[in-house]
Amino acid sequence: MTGNRTLATIRFSLVLVLTVVGSGCMNDSDERGRDPWVFRSVLDWQPRMVTFALAEDFWVSYQTDNAALYRVWSDGVSFEGPVYNQSHGPQPVSLGNAFVSAEPESPWSVEVDGQSYSPAIEYGGHRFADGEAELLYTLVLSDGSSVNVAERPERTGPRTLRRTFSVDGLSDLPVISVRIEMTSLDSADAYETNGEMEIVESSENSFVGVLRLNGDQPTFIETTFTEDPPIETVILPPGQPADRDDRPSGLVLIEASDCSVCHNQTLQTVGPSYAMIAERYANSSYNASKLAGKIMAGGSGEWGDVAMTAHPDISREDALEKSQYILSLDGEPLANEEPSSRESYPLNVPAGENDDRVGVVIDIYRFSEPVREMPESVDSFSPVYSAVIPGVYAVDNDDFGEYDEDFYAEISGNIVIDESSNYVFRLISDDGSIMYLDGVELINNDGLHSARPVDGEVYLEAGEHPFTITFFQGAGGKALALQWIRHGEEVFSKVPSEVFRYDPENLKETKPFVPRAPFVPGIPGDGLALNEVHPSFDLATIRPDSFHPMVGGLGTMSDGRIVVSTWDPEGSVYLLDNIDASNRNDITVTKIASGLLEPLGLTVVDDVIYVLQKHELTRLGDTDGDGIIDMYETVCAGWGVSSNFHEFAFGLVYKDGYFYATLATAILPGGASAQPQVPDRGKVIKIDPVTGDYEFVASGLRTPNGIGIGVDDELFVADNQGDWLPSSKILHVTEGAFFGSRSVDFEGTRTVKETPPVVWLPQDEIGNSPSQPAKLTVGQYAGQMVHGEVTHGGLKRVFAEKVDGKYQGAVFRFVQGLEAGVNRLVRSDDGSLLVGGIGNPGNWGHEGKQWYGLQRLTFNGETTFEMLAIEARTGGFDISFTEAIDDRFVLDPETFNVHQWKYVPTAEYGGPKVDEVKLPVSAITVDENRTKVFLEIPGLKAGSVLYIYVSDPLRSESDRSLWTTEAWYTLNRLSGIKSSVAGIRRAEKALENTLTESEVAEGWELLFDGKKIDKWVNYGKNSIGSAWRVENGALVLDGRVVDWQFENGSDIVTREDYSDFELSLEWKISAGGNSGIFFNVVVDTSRYTYPWETGPEMQILDDARHSDGRIVSHRSGDLYDMVASPGTPTRPVGEWNQVYIRKADGNVEHWLNGNLMVEYPVGDSNWRDLIARSKFASMDGFGATTSGRIGLQDHGNRVAFRNIKVRRLDAE
Repeated sequence: MTGNRTLATIRFSLVLVLTVVGSGCMNDSDERGRDPWVFRSVLDWQPRMVTFALAEDFWVSYQTDNAALYRVWSDGVSFEGPVYNQSHGPQPVSLGNAFVSAEPESPWSVEVDGQSYSPAIEYGGHRFADGEAELLYTLVLSDGSSVNVAERPERTGPRTLRRTFSVDGLSDLPVISVRIEMTSLDSADAYETNGEMEIVESSENSFVGVLRLNGDQPTFIETTFTEDPPIETVILPPGQPADRDDRPSGLVLIEASDCSVCHNQTLQTVGPSYAMIAERYANSSYNASKLAGKIMAGGSGEWGDVAMTAHPDISREDALEKSQYILSLDGEPLANEEPSSRESYPLNVPAGENDDRVGVVIDIYRFSEPVREMPESVDSFSPVYSAVIPGVYAVDNDDFGEYDEDFYAEISGNIVIDESSNYVFRLISDDGSIMYLDGVELINNDGLHSARPVDGEVYLEAGEHPFTITFFQGAGGKALALQWIRHGEEVFSKVPSEVFRYDPENLKETKPFVPRAPFVPGIPGDGLALNEVHPSFDLATIRPDSFHPMVGGLGTMSDGRIVVSTWDPEGSVYLLDNIDASNRNDITVTKIASGLLEPLGLTVVDDVIYVLQKHELTRLGDTDGDGIIDMYETVCAGWGVSSNFHEFAFGLVYKDGYFYATLATAILPGGASAQPQVPDRGKVIKIDPVTGDYEFVASGLRTPNGIGIGVDDELFVADNQGDWLPSSKILHVTEGAFFGSRSVDFEGTRTVKETPPVVWLPQDEIGNSPSQPAKLTVGQYAGQMVHGEVTHGGLKRVFAEKVDGKYQGAVFRFVQGLEAGVNRLVRSDDGSLLVGGIGNPGNWGHEGKQWYGLQRLTFNGETTFEMLAIEARTGGFDISFTEAIDDRFVLDPETFNVHQWKYVPTAEYGGPKVDEVKLPVSAITVDENRTKVFLEIPGLKAGSVLYIYVSDPLRSESDRSLWTTEAWYTLNRLSGIKSSVAGIRRAEKALENTLTESEVAEGWELLFDGKKIDKWVNYGKNSIGSAWRVENGALVLDGRVVDWQFENGSDIVTREDYSDFELSLEWKISAGGNSGIFFNVVVDTSRYTYPWETGPEMQILDDARHSDGRIVSHRSGDLYDMVASPGTPTRPVGEWNQVYIRKADGNVEHWLNGNLMVEYPVGDSNWRDLIARSKFASMDGFGATTSGRIGLQDHGNRVAFRNIKVRRLDAE
């Protein structure tokens, strides 16, 4: 395809100078209406617009495709859209009435030999000089030649617009004319020009004319407008009816917020559609209140695992407006509900002192974990609030005071009955409640639900009747009200305060609520995202504190300076110098350009900066040498666009003399594809920088936020999940490739075969919003590539190989711990990685991180133990490691877990794993160097994705644990290459409770051989209780619990003392179970009853179920009550967990499932400080010795141990 730039245009744009005609210009750059005062944008639902804010009350806008004046007005622009105010759908619109409002048709004509025609128009950009700016056009004539024209708009009086035109050439040019339509004038002849004007039509205060441009000098026309702009305009999106602004207020609020990032009116996308919510929940004020609470607080679990973003800054009134609108969408009328809005009895307002004991006692209990059902008992808890309140009628959120979510209340007292009769009580609650009267359950309104009434009828004798109401509140709206109908009454009414009596003895002692630390299952890199920078790289922040770039593009100059474009309302470009400064606040930042439209791509070629705007590729130039860009030269703006907010252009890569970028499709608010689509969308575009010609080299993309040079210096693209994309993926760009998204042209692509990805990125496991790829050139990773992640965060590493000439491969976790979600990634000449961060509400940012960032990752040469590569082989995979695996670890088929599934693209948003199965590893071969293994895996299928997990806690010869235990391999094709790994092959699991040859040589000894328990005794005895027994090769504790330990159980200890040692074992705990491993235990029953009175403990726990799992330093792997670990890598109940404890030279390490959990000193002042801050502070003998027995704890829960091995280090 042909672009819109020619060599003639480029030469013209570099030499054109601003020409000032006449005088009287009243503006200088300090008086403009906005900074930047010349800017590109969508405007009034038209793409490719350029606007001049000539003064605060004088704005002029042009449509660049036709070089046409579009609008002159005074009230400025409402800047809306993701980059301006985070709203999805709206775009900038002009405000107020206009002086001029014209259809954006081409006004240009050319006359040759008395014949006129309309030339083709190419927009050439704009430039600045002396505080003024002008537009650059090229008129392409019928003979193929071109004429260059410049237009400079300027305000020369309070209401006066001067347009000055310059033509590149003199007398031999054809006659160039421009149609001038001017309205809102003081009079039809209120204009001045030095050109030849032919008036075509006129009225009292307007005219239409044709202005012939001078060939030998600039031509100007100056018009003066009336005092107030009279032209009323209504700016509506395409296809929207003019009466739309009787929209419900809730819809207006939704459209002005970030709700549409994740939700659509009718289609499920990231989250449920509004219609689905309305269908599930009744249209009631209570449900609206509950939904409003959810909007403000966020959370997950109602519609799946994807978390809803919290909106703490939104007012409750606005949240309610949105909720009420959503619940009304199914046409269901607002329910006529009880309780009414009559005076309530707030639960947190005491009744005050009274001698008549009028009122009821309320006890409120708080919990750290979510409350989703009525607690079985609170006998072991103290309430956080205990008081007398007037009655039971709390019908508004404010009636609950600070008690918002996750609490339980008991209300008790007596009801005074004046007359023996039948009474019907009504208990209304949100969430669950139960009423007991005279010790008998009368009403059960239990469960999670919105406010609803449940009735109970009972005959009561006159007198006092004791009652209790239990109530729990989960999340969202809440209410609790007690009503009744007495004999002869027709409607329910609240039970009045005067019939309640309380007993002062029921008031309880309160204790403040101290929330427990949240339970975090797993550990970073092992089933969870990493949380730190890769050990082989050093991280530096390369921006001063005052610079907060939302990075859209990154590049480097030949002298090492960094160029950054920002995705923000200003659309700026910055130049950073001195980035190696030891103090980052000494880095200098210079804004060199602004007014660009969402510049999400940037690169530097021969020290010339190119920026990819949403609708244009632009070359930036500094013609006067002052370091500030004054030339914004259009290279290419020919591809198809619309005004849709999601039609981003991503890039930018320069390769072999061409630029490459990607074009996103249009989507509706919430994520579903818009229809119809502009045909050019969803493609990889290739652009000639000299001619501006372009072509499309690949198609079928959705949101390809990232194109870069990767493996083998090839082009790769990252595309984001959506319709036709079950998950995100990394793609290799090849000529004619179709990548699967059929939203642009479903009929035309129905039978087109999809080009499979290099790697799939399973959603929220290893990806969510992938961004720019980059090649790695350092260390063992040289030749591989990484890509950024906006929402999942950090960098992911991709190993790619060719099978049958096509790329496929594995993706690994690699880097986290960055300051923002990663949007742009550029490799410097020295191999370091420049990382640009970004953020936005909803799922357009890394949770908990900044919305801006600029950092650098530099390879430091350190080795990190991890899987380096996974290669498909006949019948399985070769897996290479960065270091040799310690030979104490016997690898067998159970060392790796493998799952397989496929994806099936559909028109629905995202998609599930299809045909997922767990594949057995039938055998494993380990090479002699122990750096490579071959997994034999029957059942592998082409076109599938494999999850490969290292389930054993491997460590390297240098004693490093695995950085990450997981990989995801995309098996597009089965390999015909046989594995070259030669070594020991194991087809069966290694024998338990045995020592390897190397372990024997190193001095390890078994403390349990799987058959007999002869090296252990009960604490203080010379025998072992019958509750400890051998089952299937494991040392198991089980039986009947007496008090808090098993009958004939009790703690056991080794027969010998150990000073410095290594201990290795495996344990398996029962559901909700608790146990532990002691060391340095002193056996002296005259002074101590239990091992824990002297011996420190490594905790064993079912972290997910036991209450201690919510307490820091009480979780598995912790030094109990003393030192907390960073996470909890325990495996599910029923699976074995591997422990390694090393105590040497006054230092102790706890390892769990291959992860270093805690490390601490023993015997010094730091150790004594740890004890002093723990529950053992009062135990004189605790931790006081340097040697002692090793012990296993009986905590009254079934537990099993095996492979118990120890090695003395005393002689080392």
